[in-house]
Amino acid sequence: MSPPPGRSTGGAIALGASAVVACLMPVFLTGAMAVQLTTALGFGTVGLGMAVSLSRATPALISPFLGRLADDLGATRSIRLAAAVAVVASLGVVFTARSWATFVVWIMLSGCANQLAQPAANRLLANVVHSGRLGFAFGIKQSAPPAASMLAGLSVPLIALAFGWRWAFGAAAVLSGIVVLSARPASPRPPRPKGADRGPRPKLGDRRVLFGLAFAFGLGTAVSASTTTFYVDSAVPIGTPPQVAGYLLAAGSLGAILTRIVTGIACDRMLGGYLRLCAQLIASGCVGLLLLAVNTPVAMGFGVILALVGGWGFNGVFWYALVRAYPKSPGALTGAIAPGGLIGATLGPLGFAVVADRIGYPVMWVSVAVLAAAAAAAIWVVDKHLPTTQAADGE
Repeated sequence: MSPPPGRSTGGAIALGASAVVACLMPVFLTGAMAVQLTTALGFGTVGLGMAVSLSRATPALISPFLGRLADDLGATRSIRLAAAVAVVASLGVVFTARSWATFVVWIMLSGCANQLAQPAANRLLANVVHSGRLGFAFGIKQSAPPAASMLAGLSVPLIALAFGWRWAFGAAAVLSGIVVLSARPASPRPPRPKGADRGPRPKLGDRRVLFGLAFAFGLGTAVSASTTTFYVDSAVPIGTPPQVAGYLLAAGSLGAILTRIVTGIACDRMLGGYLRLCAQLIASGCVGLLLLAVNTPVAMGFGVILALVGGWGFNGVFWYALVRAYPKSPGALTGAIAPGGLIGATLGPLGFAVVADRIGYPVMWVSVAVLAAAAAAAIWVVDKHLPTTQAADGE
């Protein structure tokens, strides 16, 4: 089937990726502007960590509902709603955030916006993009998180230091507003048959497989979140200049983007084994994590790039494999699996922070490498039980 009229493949990819970037910006700005935020609003490192954790934990509680909502509303309407919520969250920070509590409320809301944008973008790609280009499409869409991280970093010298940190959140609101205006329905929604809303929802299948997928995804996300959280803090004290550490972290993020795109293109030419490719990527990241444990500037510089290329580069292939396996309910699928990633991104950095504080960073990096190996093994095992249904083209 051909794509729905009025929505090109390129347009669908651009809309899905830009929606995810826009909805992620407030959370990534929180980490990028930690110094300015903690000074202006009067909270410390623990408050910062709790703010980021709550922005991830809260959406995990309602992720299944948001996934079903994306299926019910449709991709474009869900994206428009998510971006509108992100506008409100960013403007809330700009105009009302005068304390940690008020700031956290808006960051939690932006996390919910992102958790609606993710399944909506997955559904949009599944509906519009031809199966022969779906891997490339998911590679681009899943490049949104590292792209948002890089944009947040660039906003510090370009906006925050020049005009003030609130202006950066204002710019995020503008970006989300552009997505709202761009997310017009591709064509009028056909009338629904009477009683259609009361029909049974598509079933996702074996709950054990879904749990395994969520568990494995949570382990992998805990690894990537911990790598991006602790690299600079562990590298600077042993002699890496702060600006060099920042550039190396940016280089690792860029490597993750390129990996997601290249592996997406590769998936379009593969006949199967997508989750096994995920496992291999995460396993390759273990080499970089062990280099981080060497605790010298040169080894850690190579290590962070390798760790992020593999350990943060697997997401595009992962979601591509799942949407091909569950083509009739990509929104509900995302809502079912995403809590694992959100929980991993919340608990991973918190747990490894305790290890680093009490034992030291070298032991912590070895522990992260062990967790990465466990994630690779879990994904490899789950691959044997994944449904083999092929994604349908078009609506």
